[in-house]
Parts: sequence; C-alpha cells; structure tokens
Amino acid sequence: MQVIQAAAVGILIALIFAVLILAKNLIIPMVLAIFIWYLINILRDGIAKIRIGKLWIPQPLAFTLALVTTLGVGLILINLIALSVNEVVRAAPSYQRNIDNLLFDIGEWLRLETAPQLSQLWGDFSLTRIVQTLAGTAASFLGSTGLILIYILFLFLEQKFFRPKMERLFESPKQQQAVRTILNQIYADTRTYLGIKTLTSVSTGVISYIIMTSIGLDFALFWGLLIFLLNYIPTIGSIVATVFPSVLALVQFPTLGPFFAVFFGVGAVQVMVGNIIEPRLMGNTLNLSPLVILLSLGLWGSIWGIPGAILCVPFTVLLTIIFSRFPSTRFVAVLLSREGTIKNQPEDEELREAQDKLEA
Repeated sequence: MQVIQAAAVGILIALIFAVLILAKNLIIPMVLAIFIWYLINILRDGIAKIRIGKLWIPQPLAFTLALVTTLGVGLILINLIALSVNEVVRAAPSYQRNIDNLLFDIGEWLRLETAPQLSQLWGDFSLTRIVQTLAGTAASFLGSTGLILIYILFLFLEQKFFRPKMERLFESPKQQQAVRTILNQIYADTRTYLGIKTLTSVSTGVISYIIMTSIGLDFALFWGLLIFLLNYIPTIGSIVATVFPSVLALVQFPTLGPFFAVFFGVGAVQVMVGNIIEPRLMGNTLNLSPLVILLSLGLWGSIWGIPGAILCVPFTVLLTIIFSRFPSTRFVAVLLSREGTIKNQPEDEELREAQDKLEA
C-alpha cells in the first residue's frame, strides 16, 4: 500500500511539473495577476486607514485609488523599461569596445606579448546580443499584459465569493469562525510579506538610483528598476544587482574610483535594507533558508525562465505561510525556514478541527 501511495505521489508531482512547463504561457500571467491583485488589496487597505479629520476614506474610493495608482505605476514602469532597453542596446557596442580596451590595459600591466580580447576569452560573446535577448524576454513578458489584466478583473469579480465558499464547507458556526481566523491569518501574513518586500524593494531601487546618478553612471534609471525587481530574490538578487552596475562603471569610466563608489554604495544599500531594516520590519518568521532560495531559484528559473527567477521566492514564501497553518504540512514550513522557527499555531480546539477538515 505504501509503495502504491508513493508511486501515486510521484506521478502526481510529475504531472504538476509537466503542466507548469507546458502551460507556462497561461500560468505565468495568472501568477503575476494574483501578485498584482494582492498588491492592489494591500494598497486599498492602507488607503482605507487614512483619516481626513474625522472622516475615513470609504472602501470603494480606496479601491479605485489603489487600482488607478497600481495601473499608472505599471504603465510608467513599462515605458521606462522599454526606453532604457533601447538605449542600452544602442550603447552596447561601445561598451564592448571599452571592455577590450580594459583587457588591453590589463595585458600591458601584466606585460603580456598579446593582450587578450573578449571574443578570445568568451568565444562569440556579444553584449548587444545578450541585451537583445533580455529585451526579447521583457517584450514577451509585457506581451501578456492583456491576459494579466483579464485575470485581475476576474479575481476581483470572484473575490467576494472566496470566503463564503470556504465557510460553507463547515456546518458549525464555530468552525466557520475558525475558518475565517485561518484565512485572516494567512492573508495578514501574506500582506505583511508582500507589502514590506515591495516597500523595501522600492526604497532600495530609489536610493541606488540616486547614488548611481550622483556618480554619473549611464542608464541609472534602468539599473534602479532592475535592482527593484532583483530585490525580490534575497541574497542572490542583491549580489547580481550590485555586480551589474559596478561592471558598467568599470568599463564606462577611465578610473577605478566610480567603480568602487558604485560597488560599495549600492552594496551598502543592499546590506542595510536586506540585512538590517527588512528583518526588523518583517521578523524572522518568514525568512527562508539560503539553500532553499538557491534551490527554488534553480527550479523555477529552469521551468519559467527569468519570470520564474523573479517570482520564485515570493511564491515559496506564500507556500511556507500556508503550510505553516496546518499541522500535517507544518514540517514543510519548518524545513523551508532559515532557523526552523515559524509562528506558533493557535491552541483553540475548533481551530484545530477546522484545520483537520480543510486538510481532508
């Protein structure tokens, strides 16, 4: 019997991965839509708490403001990314020549008879082709905007029915209240993570942009946007976000001063926000193990490419939050966490019964 169950689980996992790979063009926009839908709800809740004198902003107005703000910011980001990518593509050949000149200087300093060229060190390396590949990925990513908007629309249309559906699974009013408690806890933890992560990502991108602009680095806005996106990938994203603009500073300027200024300036921002500010705001209960982050990045990156690399950590954190709320899956949340510490479960009997029935 155990062999049959293990085989069934293996087949189920294989089918899930097959669907994730074969239907990625439909699933990725859906995941993005859920992510944006959550952000709009978080922003709506924040706006609704704003007090003007003795009056509070009503929920319909708060929702409208959150929706308009999110869509407006999204359109601005899309336009900025498109302009920045085009400029980087045009400048790529000159940067590649600068890299060859830098290698020539290094060869002279090492007293080599023949200075190496980038094409000799890295085959048919072409910075222009790399940037164009990234631009193509971004274009295909943006090409699904219409589908994402449709998903968001239906999510908001179905939103008011989510909780009633879950509650109708139970007959006892106490169990229904327990279900509401579980859903509220999951939503609160998820809102905390996405809200704080987005806030710290924006802060990191803006401060890094100011540093790079003051140094005179080309395409500072593009790198600021890239840092904002990469900040959703802890540790690895911070390293990549620091190395990329630093390398550009190395080939853009004739001296090493700007390189060190960008490297240490952006790196200090990453360390300050990622290792000091963010853990204090978020707490350690939602932090993932670095090994889990690396494995998640490799897994989702191989399945969904660049979108999977960006979404893998938020997606894993959300799964950890959900797993931590049920006794039978709590061990998974413990394994995924950094220190094996997650929020304690309520000791209410009705809550445990609701958890058991939800698991069933």
